[in-house]
Order: sequence, then C-alpha cells, then structure tokens
Amino acid sequence: MEIFFTDPGALEAAGVTDTQRALERHGLHAGAPFILSDDGSYDVHLNRFLWSLPTLGVRSANSWRAYALDLLTWGRFLLEHRGKTVWQAERDDVTAFHQARRVSPDPTQVVSASTWNRGVAALDKFYTWAVDEALIERTPFKYYESSRRTGSGQQVQVRNNRAAEKAAKRGNVKFLSVARYAAFRDVGLRGQLPTKAADLSFHGRNSERNVVMAELLVTTGLRIEEAASLCWPELPTLDSQRGMKSVPFDLAPPTAKRDKGRRVLLPNRVLRAVADYVEIERSLMLDRWRARGCPLPAGAVLGSQADRRGVRMPSKDGRLRKVPWSRVPPAVRSRLYLVDEQGHPVGPACVWLGQEARPVSLSAWESVFVRASERCRTYEIDVAATPHVLRHTFAVHLLSALIHEQIGSVERHEVADGVYRRIIGDPLDHLRRLLGHSSITTTYIYLDCTDQAQALIDGAVDAWTSEVADTATQVSQTQGASAW
Repeated sequence: MEIFFTDPGALEAAGVTDTQRALERHGLHAGAPFILSDDGSYDVHLNRFLWSLPTLGVRSANSWRAYALDLLTWGRFLLEHRGKTVWQAERDDVTAFHQARRVSPDPTQVVSASTWNRGVAALDKFYTWAVDEALIERTPFKYYESSRRTGSGQQVQVRNNRAAEKAAKRGNVKFLSVARYAAFRDVGLRGQLPTKAADLSFHGRNSERNVVMAELLVTTGLRIEEAASLCWPELPTLDSQRGMKSVPFDLAPPTAKRDKGRRVLLPNRVLRAVADYVEIERSLMLDRWRARGCPLPAGAVLGSQADRRGVRMPSKDGRLRKVPWSRVPPAVRSRLYLVDEQGHPVGPACVWLGQEARPVSLSAWESVFVRASERCRTYEIDVAATPHVLRHTFAVHLLSALIHEQIGSVERHEVADGVYRRIIGDPLDHLRRLLGHSSITTTYIYLDCTDQAQALIDGAVDAWTSEVADTATQVSQTQGASAW
C-alpha cells in the first residue's frame, strides 16, 4: 500500500482537459491523498473517506496527509500481521496493533503516546464515518461515557475511546531562540555566511520571498495555510497605518482552521517587507510570465476590481458579483487570477509566487524550510525549523513579553485585585485570540516553555503576599492603637 496525492498539473500533462471540472465531478480536490494497494487496486470506499475529510472538519492539507498516513500504517499492519483488510478489523486487532506500536521489544518501532493517540483519533473518525455510511456494522473500538462541565457550567456527556492512553502528554513544544531564528533566517534562507558576509556559492531561489514569509510567521503566529492563502489586494496598505507599529488585520474565516477567522496584528516593518517583495521580486516574476504570453493554468478563476473589501468573480449564472475576501476559500485563492478593465490578465491574486508565476504550494513551503535547516547544519548551526515551529516561536516569546508587561503593572500597583487572573489569565487569553485557539487550555502548553514565567510569577506572588502581609500588620497595629 502506498499514498499518492492528486496533482492537477500531472493531469494536465497527461492530456486531461478542464482539469478543475474533472476533479470536481469526481469529488476530488488538489492535494487530496489517495491510497493504492501493492497491486495497483483502488479501494473506492477507503479513498472516499479521504476525499470527504474537508467536509468532516479536517481542512488542513497537512492533516489530510496525516490521516492518510495513519490509515496506511493501520492497513499495512492488518494485511501483513493479521491477514485482514481495514473493513474486517476487530477489537483484538486494535490490541495487537497497540502491542506492536507501544510495547514492542524493538525500540525503533515504538511510537510516543501522543503519536498513538493521534492515530487512534484518525482511525476513530474513519470507522465512525464508515458506520454512518453503512459500510460496517460497528467500529473495532470500545468506548466509555464520562461527564464534562462546559464553560457555562452545563454538564455534558462525552464518549471516549478506550484505546486512547489517558497518561499521554503533549510533547515538548519546539521553538527557536531569537539568536537561532536569526541564524535560520540569514544563513538558511537568505544564504549568508555565519559571519554575515554574502555566500557567493549560494544559489537559492526566491530568498527574499522566503525571508519575508518567515518574518510574517514568526511575528504574527499565522499557520502556514493561513499565510500562504493571503491575497495582495486584501492586505492593508502602508498609508493606512497612521504611525502605528502594527495594523489589525481580519483573517478570512475560510483560510483559518475550523473556519474560525480572527484578528491578527501585522507589524509595520513586515508589511513594508511584503510591499518590497511585491514591488521587486514578485514583479520580476510577473514580467517573465507576461513575456511568455500570460499563460493561465487549467481551472483558473478570473477576478476583477479587487480591493480591500473583495473581488468581482463570475457566479454560476455567469454574472459578475462582488465577493468579500471573507468568503473566498484557499482552493479558489490559489486559482484566482486578476484581470484589468480590458480583461487582460495581470497576475495571480496570491501574494507568494513560485516558478511560472504560480502560487507556492504548502509542500513547496515545507521544502523551503527543510533545505534552509539543512544549510544551517552544514555550518554547525543546530536548527530544525518548520513553519509551525515559527508559530510556536511567536507564541513562546510573545507570552514571555506579555507576562513581563503584566508583572510590571502588578509591581507598579496598577491593579488592586484579581492579581492572579491578571498575571496568568489576561496574557494567555490575549495569546489565545491571536493564535486562534478555541480553548485557553490549548494555549497553556506555552507556559512550560517560557523560561522566565515561573520566576516572574513567583516574584510577583511574593511581592503581592508581602504587600498583603504589610497591610494586615498595619491594620492590626491600627486596631491595637484604637483599642488603647
């Protein structure tokens, strides 16, 4: 069994006309994973689940890949060790799978508890879907009921999968120090030497584009899917900043995880760097594209009169309608080409362009970060950066700064009550909103990574308790004097 991914470009090369309609007709989308057996056979129902992931609440292409890998691992185990298919699995197969993955005598085969639980969650979703589709009668998992209190105080019943390990803890959050990030940016992405001198042997492409993307991720906490889907007409202009260090930007819900749009802060210097990239490196890419006659890929969507509010696009009835950016999903953004008043193409709407002036894919961004990390290691700079590591880096350092600021306000006696909520609650909740977390418990993981957090909290609590003790002493002395 092997995983493959739907590639519209390969379909075009194979002579498939009107690629986008062909994909839509079969319920497929670009980047959708599918699994083939060793003999090349295609399990329609298994792959139908993978096609359906976007409608099951799984929007990220990275998550599609993870689900496919978990299914592939499970399917291979059943076939090689149990002589079964995924449709024949029973509860004792889950037990055998757990022994092979978690308690195997071969340490190279053992996975972490968090990896095991992630796989269980993926398989649970698959078998729940299969039951709903009447493909199987019951899942191979056992469940138990528990109660949980919601934020409003309401008691709700929750179904839990017994295969998940209760003791599983989140792995350590990977993030970069400021110095390591700077080395990754300058040596890995920009192609400099560790001495800051230019490396004449460096032949990396689009280095400034890659640096600007990294700066955007590390200063905003955007996910790579969110940053890669940005269209240049929706971004705020430099003229709109009015001297502010950062500009609020409303991230379009379709580009965010679980369609949860949020407001992020775009730093002034990063916006200027994006504008410089658009004006110089991106413009050169478009010039070469125009010199080739402005070729449009199959399935391109044409838009016009794009501005901060939205873009005019053809509807199903053929009429042009103004569509706000908040309703344009990534799948359309990656195919959206803008035209002028005469209908002549002027270029893609997406900010980030690769070869042939096409939007950079998520897998291409991952490759950029892998190559940059490998380059750093050739100079003995131990960096393993990914787009998500930069999101973690933003979260850890921002939380540290927020705690510093909050502790300072306490030490300056700017708050008189609710000090514990002020110390912990406000910074975490502020970070939660910026990152787009649904629950603040998800944001708690960054507290353990903030080196100064515990010392700051201990110091603030000590100062607070000392002040309370001094106040109590003064009250006691006053009462004593009054008694006399």
